Amino acid sequence: MVNTNIKPLALAVALCALGPVALATPVSAANIQEEVTVTPGKAINRDEQAAISSAGVEVLRHIAQARGDIHHKDAKAARTELDQTGKLLDIIQAALPTTEVKDRIWVARKHLEYENTREVLPDLVPISASLDELIDIMPTDRAKAHLNQAKAHLKSGDREKARADLDATAAALQYIEVDLPLDSTRSLVDQARAELNMVNWDEADKVLKSAEDSTVYLSVALDQPLFTAQTLIWRTVVDFDAAHRDLARSDLQDAIAYLELAGRSQDQATRDAAQQLLAQARQLQRDMKGEADLGGRVRQLWEHTRALADRSLEYLAAGWAQYRTGSPLRSDLIEARLHLANARIDLFTGHESGSAGEELQAARQFLDRAAGQARNDHMQAGYLKQLTDLQTSVDQLGTDPAVALASRYAMLENRLQGMIRVQ
Repeated sequence: MVNTNIKPLALAVALCALGPVALATPVSAANIQEEVTVTPGKAINRDEQAAISSAGVEVLRHIAQARGDIHHKDAKAARTELDQTGKLLDIIQAALPTTEVKDRIWVARKHLEYENTREVLPDLVPISASLDELIDIMPTDRAKAHLNQAKAHLKSGDREKARADLDATAAALQYIEVDLPLDSTRSLVDQARAELNMVNWDEADKVLKSAEDSTVYLSVALDQPLFTAQTLIWRTVVDFDAAHRDLARSDLQDAIAYLELAGRSQDQATRDAAQQLLAQARQLQRDMKGEADLGGRVRQLWEHTRALADRSLEYLAAGWAQYRTGSPLRSDLIEARLHLANARIDLFTGHESGSAGEELQAARQFLDRAAGQARNDHMQAGYLKQLTDLQTSVDQLGTDPAVALASRYAMLENRLQGMIRVQ
């Protein structure tokens, strides 16, 4: 856990959890002052979640102090606070279950710069093994597919395509609750340091204000019950696929407890959606007493829970910006993306065309609201055209799984996510 009292860091404990591969960004034990203990294991446990959340609070504290130092034109003190911020970000990075495999991918990619492509092939063996160890935490199908393609390209001597697929392997391993704000905060802190070096006080403060917006949910995201429920339901999927019904029942029971917490959310939309998921989970729990093949329904429950958790993440990411300026347009886009994801899940996982059609209709309604809000806000013509194109594309989506393409749904979800992030 992270202790907010200033103590020396027993860094060796954290590094032991990472295995023999060093961090991509080295950390100096002599200079870090926050105490962290990382328990080895496949999944992030509650203590590790608390460590990351607490470190996120510490990041906010150091950034706030740096902004105070900037206000007083004390560049040296501000740089010290930013240095502490960087070390805390390294600590958070080290605690993530995906760090080891990403470091191994980095090593393979570096070897690819100067080794013969076939000599890089052995680097893929520990990467594959590390992916197998992540199965309890997240789906690794996409990452494995890219790794297999990288292997084929290495054998054929295609260096560039191998490099691209190694990059895609790493990109498929997003621990999204932490990776996105972590990368954004690190980039903004570096930018603020550059502005300080050029004595651009106002710009440095402005950048750090954005860093605060990016960091705020590092301290709360992993404590959100939806994120924990999502992980537990994924484990239920894995247990069920492995015919471990007792473990599946246990993980589902734990997930139900967190869905119950989410069902008491102050946000009505989250509360209503979580209660629907809770009803599905309880029905699955009852049905697990029999011998029916429930694999598809378990996976559908996980995908819906993940979609709702992603929605919560988008709101957390935008929370402070909304507090300062208000953004009903962003809210409409977030809701449209959730309903579009639900339509894809119902159609391709649940094979429920009727439900998919209802979700598509809801997505279109939120897009219509977003377009109206964009016109009222006098948004740029290019942004309005993106919204119009999305409306047209949603209208063209099919609800017959025999002819519809999941890739088209996913592409539109990605386009919506990009618009949400820049709005």
